[in-house]
Amino acid sequence: MTNLSYGTVFKEETWGATFSEIKSITQKENIFICHVEIADLEKIALELSTTIMNNAWIFDLDLRSRRAYQTTAEKTAEALIKVFETTTTEDDKVASEFGELMVSMGSSKALQVVFGHRCLPIAELWKPKLAQNEGFDFHTVCTNEIINFGEAKFSGSSSPYGGNTGESSGAGGQADGFIHAKKHLMDGVHLGSLAGEKAAENLDKDLFGVILAFSINAVNPMLVFQNVLSNSNAYENLKLAENIYIVGVSYDSKAN
Repeated sequence: MTNLSYGTVFKEETWGATFSEIKSITQKENIFICHVEIADLEKIALELSTTIMNNAWIFDLDLRSRRAYQTTAEKTAEALIKVFETTTTEDDKVASEFGELMVSMGSSKALQVVFGHRCLPIAELWKPKLAQNEGFDFHTVCTNEIINFGEAKFSGSSSPYGGNTGESSGAGGQADGFIHAKKHLMDGVHLGSLAGEKAAENLDKDLFGVILAFSINAVNPMLVFQNVLSNSNAYENLKLAENIYIVGVSYDSKAN
């Protein structure tokens, strides 16, 4: 069994969360793990709303791209803000729509804080999901200018990290299916503007990373991370990735 331990820990008060690196003496060099522990849903909801409403990324684009994305981003942002207003259900569980966005954006922030990635706007802002499972949920750019494609899964009762290829129940199976279907390449036309030319050129050379992001509902999160590591070799298409990032997101309602 892989020996896991906490490495550097970053506490982000404004996010109401702690971002931690998870280290292993036996894991592969191209697999990176971090844990997001959320203590305050209201704080993270405010930060997610602030991030969504910050449209500075649009004005950094060329005029053609700006005109293409501005209306889509504005309409989507308005809808997402409404989602952030409802963090929990009547029985005090995390609301599913909010939960998936929390996993997506919380994982992106974790990779920025822990590994120095650059966060790109979540895909819904520039590529509205007209159909279920249309593609990857979020993207980052690592320090080597490689684009990482993130798949986020949320559950109020389980830790949805696995699944068979293409299955919607788990981040691993879903991401594996998306790579097989070349959905990461379908995003390439957008990512030249959003990620920068160098990162887009690396994607043209089939240099990319994958992020498996999922909610954790377990007494011992380390056991979940160990299971993810053990299962990571089962996905043939994920072996094409330069790096694999595993991000587990947990919420402790008792911390409030």
